[in-house]
Amino acid sequence: MLQRAVLIFCPLCELEFEPKLTKTNICPNCLIAQMNITQDIDNDKEILLCRNCRRYQRPPWVLCERDSKELLAICLKKVIGLQEKTIIDTKFIFTEPSTKQIKLQITVQKEAMNGTCIQDSKILNFEEVYHQCEDCKREFTPHIWGACIQLRQRVNHKKSFYYLEQLILQHHMNQQMLKVESADDGMNFYFKQKNQALHMLEFIRSYLPIQVKESKEVYSFIKYTFVVDVPRICKDDLVILPHKLCHQLGGINRIQICYRVASSIQLIDPTKLKVCEISAEQYFKHDLDIRTMPLRDNCDEFTILDVEKIKPSKNDQNHPFLNSLCTVELMKDNDSDYNQYQVKSHLGNFLSAGMTVQGFDLNKYNNELDEIYDKPEIIIIRRKPEKNKKRKTQLKRLDIEENQEKKNKKKEGLEEQQIEEFLEDIEQDQHLQETLNLQQIQTQQ
Repeated sequence: MLQRAVLIFCPLCELEFEPKLTKTNICPNCLIAQMNITQDIDNDKEILLCRNCRRYQRPPWVLCERDSKELLAICLKKVIGLQEKTIIDTKFIFTEPSTKQIKLQITVQKEAMNGTCIQDSKILNFEEVYHQCEDCKREFTPHIWGACIQLRQRVNHKKSFYYLEQLILQHHMNQQMLKVESADDGMNFYFKQKNQALHMLEFIRSYLPIQVKESKEVYSFIKYTFVVDVPRICKDDLVILPHKLCHQLGGINRIQICYRVASSIQLIDPTKLKVCEISAEQYFKHDLDIRTMPLRDNCDEFTILDVEKIKPSKNDQNHPFLNSLCTVELMKDNDSDYNQYQVKSHLGNFLSAGMTVQGFDLNKYNNELDEIYDKPEIIIIRRKPEKNKKRKTQLKRLDIEENQEKKNKKKEGLEEQQIEEFLEDIEQDQHLQETLNLQQIQTQQ
């Protein structure tokens, strides 16, 4: 036989109910009204929204859609009074975006007297308040930046910067830059945050030997400046090393040729085919004692009369520098006496009779190089590039801001000449072609 449920009257509303529902003599409706567990939950709150990038402040500023779980998390984080309550359900109530209002219905549960659990719902209102985020402030005011890299190289050309510019574009490193400025001896890169500048520094360090000096200035926020020095030594330069550094590098000759600049400076002895590397730390330690003779400023032209290869020794057969020594008979082009010279060269695989080459005539510098007793008379660097040659490639360029006061037609003409010289270097260097991935900068046929 079924037992009939016991019903009692609520003393407040006189409604019959089972006392086991609330474990009290008050009905559930009156118990909820008396307890009012949603009373201490904030009803109206503000949420900061950036008008430009449409990001909400969590913080930090995050991008999320309306009625998304990301926005729900931001809203709940701002609500005060959810302690000691269990969230049972949440859902957004549709509102037009133009109203800038977000309505959220929340259902919570809390344990009341005698272990009774009370559940109630409440609609929370959130107002979207426009507030410009820090990133957009810096974007709309270009003079506001967080970090700057001042890249400098004390030479009279910018081929190193054209090389770095192609690498930046190839690896999309320019996406985080606010702007790029041209300077007399280099370039300035501006970033929003310090960590973006540090990432760029590591990228530059992987391709060029550099020395970094950091400073910071305090305004309404901290600005970091990184002064980055690039060695004066460039590809095809004649390098004269001090005695102390030669001894540290294993007793090499003082006269070397730079055949590549990567994360270190790579040199070769043109008469012995011996290679060595100078790290960034070694270079800047001996910077004032290292002398350089750029090819573009000291270039002489020669005509090759005969080439005779020198049989490599056992140690040279597996040489990392894929070339061979040779004896070259040549004549200087502008020599009225038609003097002929016989010299050693490290370019045995590329030279042939009748070829016009460029190099250094060290006889002109006897007074300056008098202390070097075993210097060669002539050093051949490369074959002479063809003039007015139609290029199969062209360079992509960064959007660089020029100083209008210093910008003139003479400087523009000099830049075109330096770009042409850089393209000549690319065409004669297989390693540069592989590094810069020339397929990406081919002109359309």
